[in-house]
Amino acid sequence: MRIFITGASGFIGSYIIPVLVGNNHDVIAFDIAQSPKILKKYKRKITYINGNLEKKEDIYEAVIKSKPTHILHLGSILAEPCEKNPIKGFSINFNSTLHLLEISRKVGLQRFVMTSSIAVFGQGLEEPVGDQAEKQPDTIYGQTKLACEHLLQWYKEKGYISTGAVRFPWVFGAGRETGITALWSSKLLDDIAVCKKVTIDNPDEVGNWLYVKDAAKALVIMLSLQDHNLPAYNIMGSEHSIREVMEIVKTIEPQANIKYIQEGKKYSPYPSSYDDTNARKELGWIPDYTIEEAIKDHIRLAKEKGESYHNL
Repeated sequence: MRIFITGASGFIGSYIIPVLVGNNHDVIAFDIAQSPKILKKYKRKITYINGNLEKKEDIYEAVIKSKPTHILHLGSILAEPCEKNPIKGFSINFNSTLHLLEISRKVGLQRFVMTSSIAVFGQGLEEPVGDQAEKQPDTIYGQTKLACEHLLQWYKEKGYISTGAVRFPWVFGAGRETGITALWSSKLLDDIAVCKKVTIDNPDEVGNWLYVKDAAKALVIMLSLQDHNLPAYNIMGSEHSIREVMEIVKTIEPQANIKYIQEGKKYSPYPSSYDDTNARKELGWIPDYTIEEAIKDHIRLAKEKGESYHNL
């Protein structure tokens, strides 16, 4: 495969690019960053294109020149900036998807895969929330992602291009800094790895924890397919409260300085529990990491990078 990746220097991009390069795929990394340090060690193995997802001409020129067979669309802006600027949210999240799909159709690409979000589901749903549950997103971000899911389905049904999307829960891993759930997952583990004290005011918040390397695995599976029943699939890890995860951390890092200051507080705007049965049955999806294995690997990587990790 020759894979064009948007948002390539982001968190998930930085983990999936080594996997794709290691599997001998050609990678074209597209990102607004001028020269991202996080991809520096792969610069001889990938093609890097600096471009802006808000500019149709940047997208068209990059795809036409690089001649990919597949597109992996990771680029977007997240919930908080979407709420502050809905126009920009739709400009980047929805319009870029439309432009990428249209140029994919015109040049005859084989496959288009993107990350959607559990934000397409609203609150008050019966849990665990399945793929085909009612979708009434409470945020602009969720609205943009749901609109993209509909767009993918339309292009597929018209026979223009093979499309697919995944919906991730709390994706955690060393170095994740953006997104609300990073505050009480990745950042906590990063701080513990470098012996920082962590204070948690929502220890009983429950979510589904998906390790970033398993998220990358799911995307590789989706890229390899040509057809499936649903436009988008829930991809889940395992369900835990923050307190439960921190207790596992203490068995791995007994010296961890963890303080709980409140009970029962909840920040997540999303349901806690999801059903990914369809992905497991239809796509062959299953995570490689248990929560214990994922925490160990996360802390190991964060320790290797040390406090300088977030400056990469």
